[in-house]
Amino acid sequence: MRVAVTGATGFIGGHVTSQAIAAGHRVIALVRSPDKLAASMDSLGVEMPEYIVGDMTDEASITALLEGAEAVVHTAAIVSLNPRDAHQMIDQTALGARLVLGAAAETGVDPIVHLSSTSALFEPGRGPLRTDDSPTTVSFSYAQAKVQAETIARDLQSDGHRVAIVYPSGVIGPPAGVSFGEAGTGITGFIAPGIMPTRHAAMSFIDVRDLAALVVSLLEPGQGARRFLATGTNCTMTELATICSRLTGRTFRVPPVPAAMLRGSGIVMDRIRKAIPFYSPLTEEGMTTITRWDGADDTDLTSLGITLRPIDETMTDTMRALRDNGHLKDKHIGLLA
Repeated sequence: MRVAVTGATGFIGGHVTSQAIAAGHRVIALVRSPDKLAASMDSLGVEMPEYIVGDMTDEASITALLEGAEAVVHTAAIVSLNPRDAHQMIDQTALGARLVLGAAAETGVDPIVHLSSTSALFEPGRGPLRTDDSPTTVSFSYAQAKVQAETIARDLQSDGHRVAIVYPSGVIGPPAGVSFGEAGTGITGFIAPGIMPTRHAAMSFIDVRDLAALVVSLLEPGQGARRFLATGTNCTMTELATICSRLTGRTFRVPPVPAAMLRGSGIVMDRIRKAIPFYSPLTEEGMTTITRWDGADDTDLTSLGITLRPIDETMTDTMRALRDNGHLKDKHIGLLA
């Protein structure tokens, strides 16, 4: 199929693009930087696909991208943990989804695959997520950006368009070019010092290669509107510490820090970042998510031919890649070095 892809220079989009090419699809990518696309494809071992230089918020770019397209995969989104970027992230993510998904529906593209996020569904106290959950009502900026796009995708499903929505959680694994994604970069804050944030928390991880394989498996017309949770393996912080210790030979501590204290620290850090911009995984949204995370139901992907990698393999490849790209040192990954 001729497949139009947005976000092809990103972590998830890069892997989706490379696997779609490897599967024999003819990809046309919407990118702002052809050089970044070339570097990403080179790192993943595939040839440079056809591309359009443009932006998901530009209608003319989307029109050019969709000319002759038989399928669309929309992975592009604005991602920022900086509170000062909240309005821009929400507005541009929603506009991109409206233009890309809307134009694809108008031209009769089948299938249309939308990369959403579990953040669009996660709500404290809701319990394990399900594909039929309503979009979250939490006010966190990243979640609301995903909700805006989610609403557009679901409205198209309700109108009879063949939209498939995929909800990944913490996506980790080897990079696309130099892109590791938020979760991949974020776990360096746990691995380097050998300290998990608290024993009262959990995260779900899926290998980016498995997620990309899921997306590529959906590139088949005539399947109708569908939704898939792609949360992979759920780990408590104690379980994650055990995995990291087993792989590296290091000791990982899991302090009994109260969950409420972490959430409060996230609030404080968010306020500081409004005045002084800097990166930190300690945010109210992030700490609320990991300390109130209950995992997900409806996670079996075997009907699509997807067998998830063992978490040990994913963590091994992730840590080695983080070392190779300068995010971690040999001493941080221990035996894996």
